Amino acid sequence: MHDQPFVLGTLDALRLWQEMLHGTQRGAQHAGNRATLEYLALWNETNSPFDGLLPLRCMDLNRSHWTLWSTAALGAMDHAGRQVAPWIRPPLVSVPTPPWGPLARSAILGLMAQELWMGYAVLRERGRWAPWLATSRDWELQHERGAHRVLAAAQSLGGSLIKAAQFASSRPDLLPLTYTKILSQLQDRVTPQPWPVIEQALTQELGQPIHRVFAEVDPQPVAAASIAQVHHARLHDGRRVALKVQYPDMQNLIEADLAAMEHILNGISRLEPELRLEPVLDYLRQTLPMEVDFLREARSGKQLGQLLASRRVVIPEVLESLSTSRLLVSDWVEGIKINDVQGLRRAGLDPRAVAEQLMDVYAEQLFQHGYFHADPHPGNLWVRPGPDGPVLVLLDHGLTGPLPEGLRRALKQAVGALMRGDFSALSRALAAAGLDLDPVQDADALLWLVDLLLGSHGLGEAGQPLTASKDPAQLGRRLGSRIEGLPVELMRVGRGVGLLDGVLRQLAPGMNLLERMEPWLEA
Repeated sequence: MHDQPFVLGTLDALRLWQEMLHGTQRGAQHAGNRATLEYLALWNETNSPFDGLLPLRCMDLNRSHWTLWSTAALGAMDHAGRQVAPWIRPPLVSVPTPPWGPLARSAILGLMAQELWMGYAVLRERGRWAPWLATSRDWELQHERGAHRVLAAAQSLGGSLIKAAQFASSRPDLLPLTYTKILSQLQDRVTPQPWPVIEQALTQELGQPIHRVFAEVDPQPVAAASIAQVHHARLHDGRRVALKVQYPDMQNLIEADLAAMEHILNGISRLEPELRLEPVLDYLRQTLPMEVDFLREARSGKQLGQLLASRRVVIPEVLESLSTSRLLVSDWVEGIKINDVQGLRRAGLDPRAVAEQLMDVYAEQLFQHGYFHADPHPGNLWVRPGPDGPVLVLLDHGLTGPLPEGLRRALKQAVGALMRGDFSALSRALAAAGLDLDPVQDADALLWLVDLLLGSHGLGEAGQPLTASKDPAQLGRRLGSRIEGLPVELMRVGRGVGLLDGVLRQLAPGMNLLERMEPWLEA
């Protein structure tokens, strides 16, 4: 009897060791591929080996690659620490958690911030003394390098850095468009944790061996996000369920990451007073505690399901007796990913009808109930056929919750003013929501903000956004310089509606959203 725990422990150790080696290999391979691609791209666009800009651009790239390889090495240390930590915490073994993981995370964040600041500072000084050596292309190359370094760090560290990058990718008023485009890759691409780590976390949350609760658990995840991953399982009575398992020690990692980011942003703000990244930190401080509390998520999903009971909407039922603040057990549901247009058509579903259903469901949330599913990316929106039309499946309610009544009213007033073309009323409505802009001096920025918060889909002529002829980056910088303390709830709505707008563009490119919203303004 005493041999069995030792044998199991040895097998788990071997699997974890193998996963740590694979993690290190993945990090090194990614760094090597990225470095090779950047060198090839630089060489291919060089007019001749005697191009005067080539040596300077190679120096910029070499400096940036030092950060790339250092981040890969530190990422391997962080990965190893996270794999080992769940297995050596008391009561399993009376030794402390390895310190290299948290230290490596802080070092990666510091290196990333140093690289970004150094890259732009060098270009700025070069342009001051020799403008012909800091062309617009050099700035674009710096944007691309910087965005890929943030992307690599987020993919390596996961957790709060992925959330920060995902949020930043939806805020072109904070970052150049190159960043928002590259960081948008994080919306659906997150590397899952290995099964031994998840198995240990699941056992700990259940308080008993897994086989006593579940007849079967698939060790391969069906989805992986920044703070948890989902596995398919079956109870002993045959009921199929989804297990959303939070990664080990996530709460402590988030607190450490936020503290590190705060120190880094304070340092950057002293060096670059015009750079405003505090909204990202404010957003994370408010939303991350919501997302790591799975019991709150269960209550929010249940409340939204009750509010939308008359709609063709499915929200999976949570098994409260098996769920904890770090484990969510819910009914297994199936459907077609909402942006799989061909899959919808094969199932006999009209994509435009799906878009109309989606728009009605979210307009009802925003304008009638003031209770909002704020993370509607395609991975969280499924569709399945129903007798009366398409049925929406809404997943992941970590950001679902009530909106302040004043914000709900202000959003209704803003959309109504936009439909009437009353920019004074639009400005007053946005001021009530926490944004104070002059309707005359800031007309372009006002329209750009409407695009950002309410989605530009269907607002302009011939399917073009209202600000298609303007420079979004310039408008964003102008807007950012005039807005202080953007309300976090408004940022939550803006990000959610931005994701929704992207889905609707794929389903029904010509649909006029304002006309579809109009009936809900009287609700």
